[in-house]
Amino acid sequence: MDPVEKAKSQMGWLESLFSKLPGIKGYREKEIRRDADKQLRDTLARELAERRTRLTALQNDLLSAGGLLWMDDLEKLSGRLQLLVDRVKTAAYGYAGFFDIERVKEEELDKLAQFDEALFEELPRLDTALESLAKAVAANEGIAEAIKAVGSILTRLNETFSKRLEAIREA
Repeated sequence: MDPVEKAKSQMGWLESLFSKLPGIKGYREKEIRRDADKQLRDTLARELAERRTRLTALQNDLLSAGGLLWMDDLEKLSGRLQLLVDRVKTAAYGYAGFFDIERVKEEELDKLAQFDEALFEELPRLDTALESLAKAVAANEGIAEAIKAVGSILTRLNETFSKRLEAIREA
């Protein structure tokens, strides 16, 4: 179910009644969209943080196996993944105050939510790359290629997320 529709269905009867009043309806719709996008981004940030924890465990496994040579590379990957987690957590979510000159429209809020949902599609690719890295660490071979693959996905995720604001400016 669409996150906005799900939020609407969970409104109480009084809230639902007030949301139908002229002037309040549009405001309430925007608030629901903002909240849905915020929840989506919080979930995405948690998912990415779990992948970072997994990467840290791989780093420890590699260190235990004497892979000191790869520590800097894995630390860079971990830092890039943490940066993405922080960016997702703190991203603007389409708020414009009542007296702001530039208003955020419902279409722009919907586009933000769609953009954030699309980022979830990259998680399986990241999982696959992390699994390949885990296998490379266990076999103690192909580590450089596996690190490069994870790095490539993190680059794509960060670049995609950087285009998030452009997505609403084009709406």
